Amino acid sequence: MRLSGKVAIITGAASGIGQGVATRFAAEGAAVFILDLNEENGRQTQDAIRAQGGDATFRYADVSRADHWSEVVGEVLERYGRIDILHNNAARIIYGKNVLQTSEEDWDDEFATTLKGVFLGCKAVLPAMVAQNYGSIINTSSTAGISGIPQFAAYSAAKGGVIQLTRSVAVDFGHNGIRANAICPGVIETPAIQSLLDNEEHTAATMSRLMLNRIGQPDDIASAAVYLGSDESGFVTGSVMVIDGGRTVAY
Repeated sequence: MRLSGKVAIITGAASGIGQGVATRFAAEGAAVFILDLNEENGRQTQDAIRAQGGDATFRYADVSRADHWSEVVGEVLERYGRIDILHNNAARIIYGKNVLQTSEEDWDDEFATTLKGVFLGCKAVLPAMVAQNYGSIINTSSTAGISGIPQFAAYSAAKGGVIQLTRSVAVDFGHNGIRANAICPGVIETPAIQSLLDNEEHTAATMSRLMLNRIGQPDDIASAAVYLGSDESGFVTGSVMVIDGGRTVAY
């Protein structure tokens, strides 16, 4: 019960990493708000958490829309009176395209969710966190944001931006008791990249660079998120936590 009594908002939480984080947060005692565009999976996640005795609420939300953020934050504050943790996890994954192959529409779509969504999420919760002089913001970046990955031009740029935005929040709001940290997952087995994992050649190449000899799982990221959301990480802010099975240190 490391998050007992805390209230958390998790975006992109209907599947994959976000779902894993929401499930773990609830198991650790947090009340969780699950935000996603996938209503069916989002409600299934909500119901699964409730079946285990957890406190979970699903809300349909487009993280690139400020009005959706305003509605969600208003509801959370009305119900609980506080927001302790925000995990910005929602993202688009546009892959298989270098800069020349990336259209303006691709670029705008990627940045609308992956970077603007993080910006709007931070902007929406910060007033409440400042007022309570406490808060933990956890932003999901990626190893693509810190190292070169072929044909991930827009995604890599957006995820790099997430890291710098995280650092900016850490610097500007640390004196208000607010911590901001980024998690950089490597290859994690989720529906979003299943088509890549189904490609035997791609998977073999990936495995050759994983020092721990396995593909990551959502719970690997959830463990880090629990730590960053808990008071155990009370002196941790502005950090970039790489969780990639050793991929970025591979020779």
